[in-house]
Amino acid sequence: MAWLTDIFTFVMIQLHGLTGSLGLSIIVFTVVLRGILYPLTKSSQVAMNKMRLLQPELEKLKTKHKKDPKALQAAQLALYQQHKVNPIAGCIPQIVQLVILIFLYRFFIDFLSHTDAQSIVMNTKFFWLDVRFPDTTYILPILAGASQFLLSLMMMPKEDSVQVKANKQKKEPPKSGMADMGQTMQKQMLFMMPLLTVFIALKFPSGLALYWVITTLFSLVQQYRIGGIGGAEKYINKAKAYFGGKTT
Repeated sequence: MAWLTDIFTFVMIQLHGLTGSLGLSIIVFTVVLRGILYPLTKSSQVAMNKMRLLQPELEKLKTKHKKDPKALQAAQLALYQQHKVNPIAGCIPQIVQLVILIFLYRFFIDFLSHTDAQSIVMNTKFFWLDVRFPDTTYILPILAGASQFLLSLMMMPKEDSVQVKANKQKKEPPKSGMADMGQTMQKQMLFMMPLLTVFIALKFPSGLALYWVITTLFSLVQQYRIGGIGGAEKYINKAKAYFGGKTT
């Protein structure tokens, strides 16, 4: 683990030598990294979009096999195989990003605060930020949380207005407890991840938040190209209706 941290530190020092700014170095590093990981993240987001589209079928299976976990597991596996979906594939880029975040944190804590770092003069100023310390203006934490929230919305299933109207006309019975619990957890995660992102951005060096904002912006663009705006469409339409009504 230590040798990987040393390699990461070496890369950041070399990038700083080229850019003259640690903040700019973080951006360049993130852009290059996302370019290298593009095939992996693309296949991951495609897999996650397929999983998103399969959610209604998965909820039906949970209701059908709610008293038989083994049958539920077998039915889910058969559904994944039928649609050629690997549920684990969507987790790999997130794990890679988390590892990079840890290395970046170790770089700030172990290198920049170490006495040996005094022999290497680094420009830690980037616009209003000192990337060694948290952003006291709250601008970057808010950007990090807002971009994460938008990404979470886009990764939710798109609401089909035709299907919604049909369901209302049919007066479908209430969903089972398991399906309802799954939707509740999904809604909680929609807000938990952005709030956690804001908390981390407030407490840790702003360089970490800068990395997270840039990598999330890449994810937003990729998600839009692969799956459109997804579940964010409902909220965008509501916002348009609200502000459109105010202007008339």
